Amino acid sequence: THLWKQGSPLHHICANLETLEVYQCGNLINIARASSSLRNLTTLEVWYCKEMAELITSSNAQCLEQLVTLKIDGCEMMGEVIASDGDEATYHEIIFKELKCLELYDLQNLKSFCSGNYTLKFPSLDEVYVSKCPAMEIFCNGGLSTPKLQEVQTRWDVRRCWDLNATIEQLNKEECEMSEETDKNGGHKEDHVP
Repeated sequence: THLWKQGSPLHHICANLETLEVYQCGNLINIARASSSLRNLTTLEVWYCKEMAELITSSNAQCLEQLVTLKIDGCEMMGEVIASDGDEATYHEIIFKELKCLELYDLQNLKSFCSGNYTLKFPSLDEVYVSKCPAMEIFCNGGLSTPKLQEVQTRWDVRRCWDLNATIEQLNKEECEMSEETDKNGGHKEDHVP
């Protein structure tokens, strides 16, 4: 259920790790215990970890300060990327100062990136791809700053983005409408022209 046990020699070996790809780790719940040794991580990709409910807790998210690329794909149970651990008073702000690329794909139960009442800041984020995340109604519940982000990519098109929360909300609404249309047409999607 964890990448490695606390006190493991891997903790020291991974301290300089820059890229981590986690693939089909069926029992992995999150990477919280490993987060302190991932301070130099620039790329994190997680694929098909079916039991992963969240990627990391809010208090450990601060450790990913060098992260440039985050890709999550096919994690069926993931409800949020950053889970609150009740520390809103201590960590009221989470900053991903280097994150430029965020991809969320085929996360059927993902409701938001973070449901806690934190201010999330992404000063470098300029590429967001969201697709097949039908339960995602909002990006985050707290404040949100994405000054460089101008568009959000989906599997069908590219959307101008002035407010990431509003864009995610609109995409969710359209996804629901398209699902209803598919159901009405006996499982066949009609061509949709926005």
